Amino acid sequence: MAAAPSWTTTVDNATSGQFTASANWGTSTYSSQRHGTDYRFADPVAASDPAWYSATIPSAGTYQVEVWYPADPGYNSSAPYIVATSGGNQTVYVDQRSGGGAWRSIGSFSLNAGTYNVVGVSRWTSGTGYVIADAVRISRQ
Repeated sequence: MAAAPSWTTTVDNATSGQFTASANWGTSTYSSQRHGTDYRFADPVAASDPAWYSATIPSAGTYQVEVWYPADPGYNSSAPYIVATSGGNQTVYVDQRSGGGAWRSIGSFSLNAGTYNVVGVSRWTSGTGYVIADAVRISRQ
């Protein structure tokens, strides 16, 4: 069994001051697999318009990033999660049609210390279906 993280933070789409998205992102309570009271959704487009999760990273180092989203056959087959690493943005694609309603690791990343937009969910994807932004969890061992 993995050791408990030495530091962790969870940012939900309803976390005041730590989630930002344009008016193009709707709010839904449709799925019971949601984290918290609701989640955000948007149609995929060939434009940036990401929803961002801001966090205060206590010190530079390697952190695990996990995402939570409700799954539905009508959700995106290749939702792009952007992680603002110390070496530049890295994008991980997640099939949001399955595996929802639980924390899913998208990898470990080198992050800088400070308060900034750490994880984004982009609408720029060739995948079909709504792109979902619900919650992220950032942890350090």
